[in-house]
Amino acid sequence: MSADTQVDVTVLNGVPFLDHGFSVPRLFGGVVAVRQRHGEQLHAEDLPAKEDFPAWLTPEVAVKTRPNAFPLPVRPMPVARSRRIRRAVLRLADLAPSWRPLMGLPVRYHLLEQGDPSLSASTYLWPQHVLLSDSAFDSGQALDELLVHETCHQWLYLIEELWPFDVPNARRVALPSGTPDRAPREVIGAAHVAAATLRMYQDLNVHSDRVDFFTSYGRGCLELLNDIDEDLTPAGRIIAGQLQEAI
Repeated sequence: MSADTQVDVTVLNGVPFLDHGFSVPRLFGGVVAVRQRHGEQLHAEDLPAKEDFPAWLTPEVAVKTRPNAFPLPVRPMPVARSRRIRRAVLRLADLAPSWRPLMGLPVRYHLLEQGDPSLSASTYLWPQHVLLSDSAFDSGQALDELLVHETCHQWLYLIEELWPFDVPNARRVALPSGTPDRAPREVIGAAHVAAATLRMYQDLNVHSDRVDFFTSYGRGCLELLNDIDEDLTPAGRIIAGQLQEAI
């Protein structure tokens, strides 16, 4: 698949973390083609050779080839916490065979700035970079949830390099949690996180109040997507429909 191929998002065979047949190679092929094209348009320097496929999937190249990319303010991640992240990522990768390449996506981890109330953060405009709070390390459960959460976002950002999920000037809405001023693409992202976290707990054979929370939250996101359907692109509607089947 190339960046100019006129195909729709169904070529990926589902949604990452939810569908065992999700095609990582097809997505990577499209992403590399897009990054190579953007790299030329942006006159980016020190880009890999075109045949060096893995190098085009690194965080450094992702940033160089993302139009309007910018870093967020962060603190460095201490070595001990980096080790905890690596152990958690490996543990999550073992939940299901289809999760191994997903959790193996190259990502740079940072700490949020002091005083930031967020538990974690990431943005399409700083691809393959994840910010975690100090409280993310309070328990293994918290870290697992937030790593799944932010890795889900990274994979949807990859898909959005090929197919945007919402139309220009789409309405901004509040998430079911009350978080205001979110684009429809971010509602899709929230529903995806809920569905993937539920899958994590299902694979761990765990039932807790977190399962009830994510079930309710995910369904609330899907109801909201139904209300703003006209603000979604065809790709956004397809992804929303696939999530509907998962929650």
